[in-house]
Amino acid sequence: MTSYGHHSRSKTSLHGDSYDDRHHRSSCREFKHKFSSKKSSTAAYRSQLPIEPVSFLFSVIEYEVSYGNSPAPRDQWDNILPPLTKNGYRLASEAPVFRYRDGIVSEAPEYVWRRLVEGQPGGIFRHEHGQFVGQAFHYKAHSIFACSPCLPFIVADGDISLYDSYMRHVGEHGTNAYIEDSARCWHMLHFDHNSGISQANGESYGHPWVAGRNPSWMPSLVPKVFRNHKEPQTLSRGLSGEISIVIGLMAFHSPPRYPGLVFEQQCWTHNSWLGPSSAPVYYPPQADAVPRGFLVHVCLDLYQAPGVSPEHYSEHYTNQTANISEFEANGAWVRDVGTH
Repeated sequence: MTSYGHHSRSKTSLHGDSYDDRHHRSSCREFKHKFSSKKSSTAAYRSQLPIEPVSFLFSVIEYEVSYGNSPAPRDQWDNILPPLTKNGYRLASEAPVFRYRDGIVSEAPEYVWRRLVEGQPGGIFRHEHGQFVGQAFHYKAHSIFACSPCLPFIVADGDISLYDSYMRHVGEHGTNAYIEDSARCWHMLHFDHNSGISQANGESYGHPWVAGRNPSWMPSLVPKVFRNHKEPQTLSRGLSGEISIVIGLMAFHSPPRYPGLVFEQQCWTHNSWLGPSSAPVYYPPQADAVPRGFLVHVCLDLYQAPGVSPEHYSEHYTNQTANISEFEANGAWVRDVGTH
């Protein structure tokens, strides 16, 4: 890995003095106050965790979209889609980074997300005294868009601003027609079911509805159109699956241009959602609105220093990757209220 020169980072607030939605800043703190009388102590919570901690870094970067002089593309049901060419997207060159560790989400000021070369993938970089000293190991990334009430979420693997893309069509007899590499394909949000836990995925496998009845995180994180009408006997136990998708669902509660606000406010902590119980007010409001979306980049809480071989980190890399993957498959990033 090459070392990088000095890149200054502003120490001012993410929002600046001009940001006037100040009631939103305190909303999660108010929810946390109400929740504190119901939850166990932190010590009791930690006693339920596996011995090996689950820890990772993540950043949420909002896409700015443009269709140029062309009409917006539409799917086979006439829903407006995000741009299908990579030049229809712009990303900020820098974004804040957050850390998840044992259920606690906090800012990670020693890291920053940056795209160092236009047209190349961005990364999460560690900096000390204004100098970059290493790059965090990539875990996964997804692009997630809310398009309209009729097309709530579509998901693509990786950073869609690096690829031309297409919308996955339903082929003849209900089969799925793949035209290109699925990494450049938009898929509708689906869920695998695991004993009442809804496992979100961006590859259209599983079900277009959640596991179990009455999830406490609906409609706050997942719209009611995904509710389960087929398994009334199963009680919802939580939301899990691909962590970059779950983080993206949370980010829609942040206002435009400030996608990290809900994490700065700790609306997600102790694997509980403490933010608003209602649907995000920042979804596209009607069918003809411009879709809104994010790149969510997740890395290990481990960085490679310049000049050091990746093999030096192999044991830590393997352990951290396995811990996150295991939690995606068998844990709940958001527990239902009343479950453990």
